[in-house]
Amino acid sequence: MGWKDFKKTGQVQADTKLSALGLLIVDDEKSIVTTLEESFRGLFKIHTATSGKEALQIFRDNEINLIVSDQRMPEMTGIELFSHIKDINPTTIRILLTGYADINAVIRGVNEGLLWKYVTKPWNAEDLKALVREGARKYYKDAGLDAPSFRILGA
Repeated sequence: MGWKDFKKTGQVQADTKLSALGLLIVDDEKSIVTTLEESFRGLFKIHTATSGKEALQIFRDNEINLIVSDQRMPEMTGIELFSHIKDINPTTIRILLTGYADINAVIRGVNEGLLWKYVTKPWNAEDLKALVREGARKYYKDAGLDAPSFRILGA
């Protein structure tokens, strides 16, 4: 598969190191969870949640290495979720999806070390995929492991 096919399908060559990582997607809107899940299918072990409380339970029950969470959710914001996650396992890569109206929460989260990166809504799907793959490389590097190369199929 060449570059044209990659651009058309968005598929990258499977990397066992990458697919071994657990990715938790959290958003109170099921349609967004489904869209993100489809974007990362085949790249990671995907887990999904539609609330912070559900996300914490999934996090406790599974090996989660990366989290992509919405900021604005009822009962628990993304920043509050990340605070709990960091207390449980500070090595987890935490990426926040947020609107411009939440910039103060983002600044607080960055200053308190609660998130690695943030992405504003609406996001570009390819940019988000690249950022999460970069997060996976950071996870491996921080763990002292060889990072996967994320080769394009047929390249």
